[in-house]
Amino acid sequence: MTLEELMPRISGDKAASYYIASVLREAIYRGILHDGEQLLQNQLAARMGVSPIPLREALKQLEIEGLVEFRGRRGAIVSGLTLEDAREIYDMLTWLETGVMKIAFDQISNALIQEQEKRLSEMETEEDPIKWRDLNTLFHTSLYEPADRPMTIDSIIKLHHQVDRYIRNHLSSMRKESEAQHREILEGVKAHDLPRTIKALESHLLNTSKDLQAYMRHHPSDVRE
Repeated sequence: MTLEELMPRISGDKAASYYIASVLREAIYRGILHDGEQLLQNQLAARMGVSPIPLREALKQLEIEGLVEFRGRRGAIVSGLTLEDAREIYDMLTWLETGVMKIAFDQISNALIQEQEKRLSEMETEEDPIKWRDLNTLFHTSLYEPADRPMTIDSIIKLHHQVDRYIRNHLSSMRKESEAQHREILEGVKAHDLPRTIKALESHLLNTSKDLQAYMRHHPSDVRE
């Protein structure tokens, strides 16, 4: 798939920076734009049929998310991760997600639990790894929404953006285990058992971190020096 073929699949106002950011984010997730690839803004704007100003705003948004870097005369490039970056991101995710889960736990409704069960069933039949990733993000953040901590949830989403670019490559090695861990997290919630839920969540994030690091070790060309 090319960038031009991807654009019609993304809904939104083509002239808006959020739409351009959505397309470029998806292109990074799908490997259309590779780690270290230079993003020449005039050429990119021409390819996408957009104006340079909203394109630059979109790149700045992706910079905040950790997907793009601005490097002097080289301009914008697709950023990459080191093993140390991946490990630290998952450490931060563990602290943030377990912390906000503790706050949200007593406010999680039966209706939300039922919604999450449907979401997990949808994940388990989804073949597209990027759509699976989107459902995964929704599974986690929906459980945290009763905490009413929007800044924390926004931070969690941004951290996931940085590591989820590799999901298409290593999902097959961890999918069944990850889906079983999701079920265990939800079973803890259904049982009103906070320690069980936190233990399941910590285990899930640790295992995902280890799997990503194993992938990066075996594919050094994908790892930033």
